[in-house]
Amino acid sequence: MLELGIGMGLNSVLAAASNPATQFEGIDFNPLHIAHARGLAEAADLSNISLLEASFQDLAAVAQEGQHDLDLIVLHGILSWVSAEAHEAILTIVRRRLKPGGLLYVSYNCMPGWAPFLPMQRLMREVGKRNSGRSDKSVGAAIDLAQALAKEGALYFAANTGLAQRLERMASMDRGYLPHEYLNANWHIFHFADVAEMFGRAKLDFVSSATLVENADGLALPAGARTRIEAEADPIFKETLRDLASNKQFRRDLFGRGTGALTGQEQSALIAGTRFTLAVPRAKVTFTFPTLMGDLSGKAELYGPIADRLAQGPASFSEIAALPVFQAGGAGTVLQALTLLVHGGQVLPLPATPTMDFAPAQRLNSVLAEKMSQGRTYNFLAAPLAGSGVQATNLELLMLSALRAGTRETADTMSAALTERMQPLGLAFLTDGKPETEPRVIRARTEGEAHGFLTEKLPLWRQLGVI
Repeated sequence: MLELGIGMGLNSVLAAASNPATQFEGIDFNPLHIAHARGLAEAADLSNISLLEASFQDLAAVAQEGQHDLDLIVLHGILSWVSAEAHEAILTIVRRRLKPGGLLYVSYNCMPGWAPFLPMQRLMREVGKRNSGRSDKSVGAAIDLAQALAKEGALYFAANTGLAQRLERMASMDRGYLPHEYLNANWHIFHFADVAEMFGRAKLDFVSSATLVENADGLALPAGARTRIEAEADPIFKETLRDLASNKQFRRDLFGRGTGALTGQEQSALIAGTRFTLAVPRAKVTFTFPTLMGDLSGKAELYGPIADRLAQGPASFSEIAALPVFQAGGAGTVLQALTLLVHGGQVLPLPATPTMDFAPAQRLNSVLAEKMSQGRTYNFLAAPLAGSGVQATNLELLMLSALRAGTRETADTMSAALTERMQPLGLAFLTDGKPETEPRVIRARTEGEAHGFLTEKLPLWRQLGVI
């Protein structure tokens, strides 16, 4: 796997630790990003990842025609913010290095959802040009100006009624992130058809959305538009119609090099053998799922038995479909339920050949937990059984750090260890948005966190190979 533009590199390092039999490459132009990722990889003694400080153009220059040594290339949040020259370099890398049968994952800002905001982004760029100070200050000045113009009756804001709400959200967002999103010199909002044409020049075909629910018309489209869109045979034009119907503003796509469509029998066999596991404790599983069409609520009498079965351990699709509750509904009902549970991050599919060597992931997780005790927050841990990562809160990371330091697995000792680790970091429980100061309440909250960690999260993490 090659990730182009790794950022701080946590995704690549987590993936390498969770899949020790796979070779990983990561590239980024920013030396700070590469140094950070190398630090994590070296601290965890990972031998299956190489990290390079270079541009995409640099990598394209050394890629050999027909090299074809990669199964997967990942471009997450990169395409929209790099130059046209970098786009051409990406295509060269893909054409020369992706294997026949290989996949490319790409995410990007898209039309039509971004269309109303294009003038606003240009306004922010112009404000930034006229402010020589810090970029976060420029963003703040641009938001203040836009809000003032809206109050003064500027017709652009009156004609685009959703902008006011969007500006309010932006005002509360991290000012360190917003310059990257809105002040970048390269800012491309793509139509899907243009992205498909771009990768078509590297002999790639569109496979599907990587956002699972967006492949199911019943979950991703307004009811009135489904018949027309389902009848469209051209896959590229069909996605264009889907984007219009859902006002899409961000896409996650899979493209393949020589990946032919499966027959119905092949697809059924593949799905039947796929195994699944819970990604959250059973007590935390909910049956409400966010989609472009709003929140969907699954029936507890259907989703509950799936969660109950997976709470006992991993199970295949066939084993879940054999549960008595699904005898009437058939495989389609099970498939939709699992699609939503995976989409919601509550269930993970397992690799066809699960990783048996959990040591690299557990070394990395110890590093991440120790980093948390030093004030660095990551909020993800490697889960080698799933070949993926799972989310972890700050407090859970601190308790994992305590556990690795020898703290006994009792609520009293873990609660005391958590309190001891929270204080130097200035972490506090909040009540009505304010730090809690009442000792009795703090003690009860700490004991509750420790109890939940020991009885719910820790058993799940052990099953996933996190610890």
